[in-house]
Amino acid sequence: MTLSTDKETRRRLLLAPLVGGLTAMLGNVSRTARAQEKASLIAKAVDKIPTTVDHADWQKADVLVVPLAPQAVIKPRLYEAGVKTISVRSLYDSERVAFLLEWADSRKDSEISGVEAFRDAVAIEFPANPSNGIPYFAMGEPNKPVTIYQWKADWQFGRKHDVEERYPGMVADWYPFTGRSAGEVAELTDYGAENGEKAFHTSWWAENPLGNPELQARTSVEKLQAEGFGTLTPVDAQHQDAAGMGAWNDGAWKVQISIPRAQEIFSFEPGMTVPFAFAAWNGANGERGGEKGVSTWYFLSLEKSVGAEVYWGPALAVVGVAAAQMWGLRHLRGKVRRSDENHG
Repeated sequence: MTLSTDKETRRRLLLAPLVGGLTAMLGNVSRTARAQEKASLIAKAVDKIPTTVDHADWQKADVLVVPLAPQAVIKPRLYEAGVKTISVRSLYDSERVAFLLEWADSRKDSEISGVEAFRDAVAIEFPANPSNGIPYFAMGEPNKPVTIYQWKADWQFGRKHDVEERYPGMVADWYPFTGRSAGEVAELTDYGAENGEKAFHTSWWAENPLGNPELQARTSVEKLQAEGFGTLTPVDAQHQDAAGMGAWNDGAWKVQISIPRAQEIFSFEPGMTVPFAFAAWNGANGERGGEKGVSTWYFLSLEKSVGAEVYWGPALAVVGVAAAQMWGLRHLRGKVRRSDENHG
């Protein structure tokens, strides 16, 4: 082997670690990006979460497109979901985590005015205790409960419509303890501690949140818990802690749901990853209850603020490796020069 060949071999050996390290680093970035695109969402930190669905901060957020499948595991089954996919974004501030959910829907179903009418709705779900393992994505399982937040279009918009608008000219009897005259149709909000007796509104008196106009005036998102099929239970009114708002335009919904970072058992902290699943109901498709489009688990990671060393650390490492390579090459050149002098 000639001296020049030996020199070239040594150079390749010295450069190999640098090239290999860069290749591995780029490979890891590529694999991370592909995994994130498929199964995870990064919640970006902001000073204050937006109060509208069209706020500019949402356009800077990471996006995850989630396919939905019809719930066909238990009765009542659905064999074709009205909502096929949901686009999800997430932001968080010091107190709350917010989600923006978008999906196509050709009709706005925002009031329940008869037995044939159903609402549009969307929900997010996560383990009530992530440290206890990942439960079954469909409503959890015994000893592995899930927390669910469901936005309901009628909770936001339904109170703006009354029965007489839906059925004009209808005949009404007298509704006692509402303040209404005979012949006037009583509204849900006419009952209550101030205007009458909510005992005459049986579902509200029984503490059913679906019949609680005060709760629905406060939030359009209901918080629930479950440990498997048939166990869905609403959280009591004083612990309903979500906020939400939706807007329907040009055949699509945009819905924002915000929840406290501090939950009953754990808190959403920067740097942690929590499983999340989604569901949507298309009222025009007759979807309600278990008839819905559902997803399997995806993963939410709260972006963690990092120090400058995260950025200059890898750069220093590369510079250090390069310096080592230069020293090695300089050492090799000196050895070759001395060898030439000895043979000259």
